[in-house]
Amino acid sequence: MTFINFQSVREILPSLKLHQVLVTGFMVFLLWLIFIAASWGMADLFARQVRYEMGQWQTKSEPLKVETWKSTQARINWTRVLESANPEFLEDMASAYFFLYSYGTITPAEKVMALRYSLDYYVKAVKQYPSSASTWANIALVKFYLREYDTQFLVALENATSLGPWEPFVQQAVAEVGLAAWFFFPKQGRKKGQSIVLANIERGMQRQAKLMTALIKKYHREKVMCVYGMQKAVFSVFCW
Repeated sequence: MTFINFQSVREILPSLKLHQVLVTGFMVFLLWLIFIAASWGMADLFARQVRYEMGQWQTKSEPLKVETWKSTQARINWTRVLESANPEFLEDMASAYFFLYSYGTITPAEKVMALRYSLDYYVKAVKQYPSSASTWANIALVKFYLREYDTQFLVALENATSLGPWEPFVQQAVAEVGLAAWFFFPKQGRKKGQSIVLANIERGMQRQAKLMTALIKKYHREKVMCVYGMQKAVFSVFCW
């Protein structure tokens, strides 16, 4: 007759339960990692589609239909659900609202609202990724279109140029809005704002001279460049 050693069973059972718990926990963790990776993959796929569509809006001659825009907006919302911590998807939403303002068949009041939403999403994005020079430049652009030449506008210009002084997009955006808003800077920060723009254009003349010159002429700022930059050889071409 065989007798069961209940004392041994009682000693083995706790270790078996602990082993099962550890294995189960490890499997749950692996499943969670797989879910996260799949979510990020789907978010990236949606984002690629969205950016392609928005790129098409800029090349088409016909106005952007609100129905088309809403379809793209819905996909951006899905990317944010799948990967909420990615600031790029906030920027995608900001861009979508800016394109709605630029190309959408909407009323003037709705255009202003679209700019407001665009600014809001860019600000949310830069809070998550404050070292993004291009995001700060986009904030300055939207503020320019809103005709809001305030402290937020100056901060955006300053951060964009300090974080990305040699980035082509930053140089172009800061030169564009800075030259257009040259006489509209707030009185308290006018000198600082104009200095930021001048320094940016000076850098831009080293790598994008043709573009910088075109922007200066576009906004008829040749005399401004001559007067304010007379001690800089790079601006001497505007003094003839």
